[in-house]
Amino acid sequence: MGHVSGVSTQYNRGIGDRRYRILRFPRNSRYFNRSKHSFKASTVMRAVSSMGYIAPDIVHVHSTEFANTAQKAKVQFRVPIVYSCHSLLSRGVNSPSGKLFRIAKKIIVPSNWQVRAINKRYPRKAFRSVAVIPHGVKPNLMKKKGSSNQLLYVGRLIPSKGLEPLIRAIALLSKKHSRVHLTIVGSGRTSYQRKLKTLARQLGVAKRIRWIKRMPNGTVQRMYASYGAVIIPSKTESFCLVALEAMANGVPLISTLSGGLKEFVNEQNAQIIRAVESVSIAQVIKTFWSNPTRRRKRITNARSTASRFRWPTIAKRYKSLFMAIKKGNS
Repeated sequence: MGHVSGVSTQYNRGIGDRRYRILRFPRNSRYFNRSKHSFKASTVMRAVSSMGYIAPDIVHVHSTEFANTAQKAKVQFRVPIVYSCHSLLSRGVNSPSGKLFRIAKKIIVPSNWQVRAINKRYPRKAFRSVAVIPHGVKPNLMKKKGSSNQLLYVGRLIPSKGLEPLIRAIALLSKKHSRVHLTIVGSGRTSYQRKLKTLARQLGVAKRIRWIKRMPNGTVQRMYASYGAVIIPSKTESFCLVALEAMANGVPLISTLSGGLKEFVNEQNAQIIRAVESVSIAQVIKTFWSNPTRRRKRITNARSTASRFRWPTIAKRYKSLFMAIKKGNS
């Protein structure tokens, strides 16, 4: 299967009796237009041609930065485009994701909630058929060793993630719970990060919050066991892989049911945040602390939930879809 992705060196990897070639394109001025947040389609396609690539069966795109490249590849190779859409941050039919909706033969999304969100945001004629394939996860049997007072947030630093009420909740809790701490892993606009840190200082909890820039997924995976809970106070989520990773790692989950979260998060496997506001979040965390027996049961149920999303199972669904598209195209 042909695959255009944002991944500077070329190498071959054997899988079964097949050989796969991967090109990595760096975000430098040669390949990437920073003002347009887009890879340069002609430059990328020339690099592909110079490596002696034959026409692929399918071009699979999962980054809007490759929207123009996908469009050019479709014309050059005359093959279907498949777009895995992980979120709806890019708006409008003329946006990068809007362009991919128009040219893709199939759109893959991680949740039924996102199907409804796409139908609501875009005219029906703007895109073709949609397939729901959730994200995958690798179970981790590492023993959890984190204190319940140590809370972890992982994700983008944007307003819809509920970080401001979360910081205010930490301030409320700190009045009677001197050991509560929050680690925030992620990146966002410098202005918004500055706003969050200013809020923490104003509330007197700057020393209770540890800020870590976005890290490789493997590093994050090794962090989970050191925390007492992963907290997701999001107002909107297309799926939320972090929630699933917490479950797979046996770390208690405190989460809203926003968007695609409600398709696998529930009262049996997580402590639920019903309202994204500081008092409510603080109360939910106190309830979480007060019932260790319930917490252990939820961890067991969460591992069971995560087992349904093992990568081999998810990969088979991708393979079946790609083979069906290839067969239909031939």
